[in-house]
Amino acid sequence: MAALDVSMTREEIEAYLLEQRTVRLATADASGVPHVVPLWFVWHEGAMYLNSTLGNVTVRNMLAGGPATGVVDDGEAYDQLRGVTLTGEVERLGDTVPEDVQRAWSEKYLSGGELPYRRWRNRSWFRLSPTSTASWDFRKIPQGRARSR
Repeated sequence: MAALDVSMTREEIEAYLLEQRTVRLATADASGVPHVVPLWFVWHEGAMYLNSTLGNVTVRNMLAGGPATGVVDDGEAYDQLRGVTLTGEVERLGDTVPEDVQRAWSEKYLSGGELPYRRWRNRSWFRLSPTSTASWDFRKIPQGRARSR
């Protein structure tokens, strides 16, 4: 029996990340203590754009260097589970993000309204550019069983 491949294709990953709203981002401090938080994101041209408040634990860990890993997943039943993990360095962008990212963020989270972040104190944009990606889509399990018979 052949091994069952439940990974997503590049196109499936792209579509999945465009529709999802929340990433759980894992960072670590200098002593290696992990810290995980849920953050909203926009997926654009192969990178994840995040916005957060300067000075919090996640931002301090990201700015200290070292990789971060984000997981985006969904599904309620076992045969519906799917997700993507993305690992890479996070870069601070400050106030500058592509117009396409701002527009996508506005549509995704603010019903097309103006982004408030420039008016808020101590906010910054970040970009996670993945150097490794893994995915799973357990909805492929029934298809795999049918093919392996």
